[in-house]
Amino acid sequence: MKALVTGASGFLGRHVVAALVARGHEVRAMVRPAARLEEGWPASVEVFRADLRSSRDLEAAFEGVDVLLHLVVTHTGGEDVQFASAVVGTERLLEAMARSRCRRVVLAGTFAVYDRTRVRGAFDESTPVLAGKTLYEYDGYTIAKSWQERVTRRFAQEHGWELTVLRPGNLWGRGNESMSALGVKAGKVYFVIGPLMRLPLSYVENCADVFARAAEDPRAIGQTLNVVDGPGPRIWHYLGEYLRGTGQRALRVPVPYWLVYGLLRLARATLFRRSRKLPSILVPRLFELRIRGFRWENRRLRDVLGWRPLFDWRESLERTYGPRAGADASSPRPTATAG
Repeated sequence: MKALVTGASGFLGRHVVAALVARGHEVRAMVRPAARLEEGWPASVEVFRADLRSSRDLEAAFEGVDVLLHLVVTHTGGEDVQFASAVVGTERLLEAMARSRCRRVVLAGTFAVYDRTRVRGAFDESTPVLAGKTLYEYDGYTIAKSWQERVTRRFAQEHGWELTVLRPGNLWGRGNESMSALGVKAGKVYFVIGPLMRLPLSYVENCADVFARAAEDPRAIGQTLNVVDGPGPRIWHYLGEYLRGTGQRALRVPVPYWLVYGLLRLARATLFRRSRKLPSILVPRLFELRIRGFRWENRRLRDVLGWRPLFDWRESLERTYGPRAGADASSPRPTATAG
């Protein structure tokens, strides 16, 4: 199998490339023209430089390709930049794919597309996605990723493609250890909001393994799967491991969720009552949805693909914070070659 991986130089992308190579597949890694590549990819990986802001060369990227793994994402820049990258760029890419023989797509989605007001019981694939006016109350990233998924589903339906949508939780690993959910840092103090709530974590090498498996396994066709390692550690616990792993000396201060929520409601009614557009973290209802604790499920992923994480919690911590073993600590665990 020959795979085209977009966003290949990103945090998830470079691990997906490694996972595909480890499973015996040919890989064409698409990166931006000015992207700097880290050492570590074997010589068999073909680097293809292209910019999704232009249609130039995109058709050539699909020559001989059997499956597209589309991982491009933009967290930075204004809402227009994020939309152009995730949606307009995706349209250009899929238009080029429509002129090729490739008919298989694995798309990197996100938990951000779910409407958390409609969670019933466990947070899983049955949770409805954001739609209508509700979607536009969220940040540019959420809007862009929601539309990216819609566009990809439309193309797949129109052209009869085999589509799999994978929605990872919070990606973490060496080089991406911190996350906003850990709280607010002031000097050497972390104010941890809702410290007993659980994080929907997906260790990056485990997540990359799911993408590689989904690209080759026909059971993944037509599926939408959440990618988390399990129920997830509590915020307080993960922050403790993060501080130990990075050698930081900091004080953790637990802050009740209800206290922050109350202060935000007060601020919204007084200081920000005339503000039309606020960061979602300052909007009480959106803050509630982002911070509120859920029970994270990966049951469908386990049932459909028979998947279990390559690395458990302790192993993931060691590979993130421990010394690099031999070659690179990001190199995948040996696995059987795909037939």
